Amino acid sequence: MRPIDGRDGESGFALVLVLVVIVALSLMTEAMTRWVSSALDGAFANREEVGARLQIAEATAVSLYLLGTRPLSFRGMETSAIARLPATSTPAMIAAFDPAENYVRLDDHPYRLDDAVLRLQDARGLINLNFASADDLFAVLGLFGVAAEDRGPLISKLQDYIDADSLTRLNGAEAPQYADAGREPPANAPLRTPWEVRQILDWDKIDHIAREDSGWGSLTSTGVFAGLNLNTTPPALLSLMPWMTPEGVDDVVRWRREQPITSPSQFGVLAGIPMPVGPSRFLSFPADNLAITVSAKGAPLERYFAVRLTPQSRERPWTIDYDVEMPLADRDGGETKPDALPIPPILSPIP
Repeated sequence: MRPIDGRDGESGFALVLVLVVIVALSLMTEAMTRWVSSALDGAFANREEVGARLQIAEATAVSLYLLGTRPLSFRGMETSAIARLPATSTPAMIAAFDPAENYVRLDDHPYRLDDAVLRLQDARGLINLNFASADDLFAVLGLFGVAAEDRGPLISKLQDYIDADSLTRLNGAEAPQYADAGREPPANAPLRTPWEVRQILDWDKIDHIAREDSGWGSLTSTGVFAGLNLNTTPPALLSLMPWMTPEGVDDVVRWRREQPITSPSQFGVLAGIPMPVGPSRFLSFPADNLAITVSAKGAPLERYFAVRLTPQSRERPWTIDYDVEMPLADRDGGETKPDALPIPPILSPIP
């Protein structure tokens, strides 16, 4: 039997201490491994987002280049090598074009450019909030879930907001009503963006418009132009026309994919409904205002900006009226597949 001394106790304590140190180092190693892994994941995500933003910037530059160098036509933006048209304050009309040649549709159709998706929308195909009739506004508010009995007062408040006088319409609102609500007075000027309606009394209470991903901006516009271009009107707005049927909408959309609609009578035959005549209601040529949407894989937001062509300007052939970033909108459930943007033949300006 060995005598008991302090060395066995010290050995046991040292063993326990070693085990504690080993466990602590293991925990620290695991924590460091998780931190490094998280940092790497974050770096990869940041690199992907930076790459996506670069793709969006490149697609934006391409879209502006096209707008500055290519003419508009009944069917959209021509990308074939044709003679340059005289520069005017409004797009000039092309007398004839070859339907086999490339062109870019201006009805929000998606085009693929590397990993970016580019959409161009003729603003004349949308509901112009500054010039729309009460009937048009009444119909479009229905798309966003507004009850029929609530639409009239909202329209009156919109009209009071954009007109230059201080007279209050029935169920409308001018400065006194805004003061009572603790709000800034109305602008008494045309809307600058579709989302400015949120500044209008009671419009900010419409949930489907207040949401960033509501699609409000893809159906409405605020540019200074007249007419409605049925070649670029979204199907959702076509369906709001009196007596329009789903079959009529399909016929119009299918027809204009092959060739543009150029007259009210032609539209009436296709849709099976009467179409009011006059440029204030029907104008088949695109406006000089376009809404452009650019998104890319890896980018959480899409860029949406409004461009106004200014060919007579000495500084640049376009002006960006507003530019915002929004959550990705769900369009058609993602059923429409992007086409390749037809740019190979047009990498240089028209001589």
